[in-house]
Parts: sequence; structure tokens; C-alpha cells
Amino acid sequence: MGDQAIYELTVFAGAGIAGLVIAFIYDMFRLKRRVVRTRATFVHFEDILFWIIAAVVFFLSSYIVSSGETKLYFFAGTFLGGALYLAILSRPILLILTTIIKIIAWPFIKIYGLIKPVLKLLFMRYKKATGAINNRIALQKYRVKVDFNRLKNAITKK
Repeated sequence: MGDQAIYELTVFAGAGIAGLVIAFIYDMFRLKRRVVRTRATFVHFEDILFWIIAAVVFFLSSYIVSSGETKLYFFAGTFLGGALYLAILSRPILLILTTIIKIIAWPFIKIYGLIKPVLKLLFMRYKKATGAINNRIALQKYRVKVDFNRLKNAITKK
């Protein structure tokens, strides 16, 4: 009887860890949305991806921990593990990871800030040059069209 209780507690703990992992993966999606602006349509694809990953983690953990048996206490353990992670660990982990990303990104942001005026100037010159080239091409097309129409009119007139 004691072995059965230990087995069920082990399965419950494994389910709690699976819930913790699923909640951590959810936090990674939240972190990505904090760092990179995401369009609403892409958010839907990310949500679908998250639920696919969560389902895979859930069923793999069920298979590994309890040989594929998913009883009510497995669901409860998963929910409890995820809820505890979101209540206790989510905020500090997101804060730490956001700070680390900001520290890593800071030099790149500064370098971009210094290079931005030069890139803007180069882009404006490129745009101006391509605009002039496009205007010349359009003018040449127009001249060819006029010449063709003149030739056609000269041939077809009686």
C-alpha cells in the first residue's frame, strides 16, 4: 500500500514539474513579446505554437512519469505546478531575463544610435539616385512609345 502512495505522489510531483515547464515556456513567449513587437496575426500563430508545445510536453511527461496514464491527479498536478510557477517564479524570472536581454542589447542599441544618421543619409542618397534612374527609364519608355506611335501612324496613313 505504501508503494502505491509513493508512486502516486511521484506522478503528482512529475506532473507538477511538467506544469512548471509549460508555464516557463509560456513566459518565454511573453518575454519574446516584451522584447520584440509582434503583430496581432503573428501572436495567434505563436499561441497555436505554444499550445502544440504544451500538449507535447504534457503528453511526454505523462508517458515518462506514469507510463501514459493520465488520471485526474495528473491534471491537478500539472495545473498546480503551472499555477505555482506563475504565482511565485514568473515575475522574478521575467525581470531577470528582461534585464539580461537589456544588458546584452545595450551596446548594439548605442552603436545603432551612432550609425543611424549615416545610414539614413546613405538611404536618402540611394533613394534619390534610384528615383532619378527610374525617372530616366520612364522618360525613355515614353520616348520609345511616342516614336513607335509616330512610325505606326506614318505607315498606316494613306
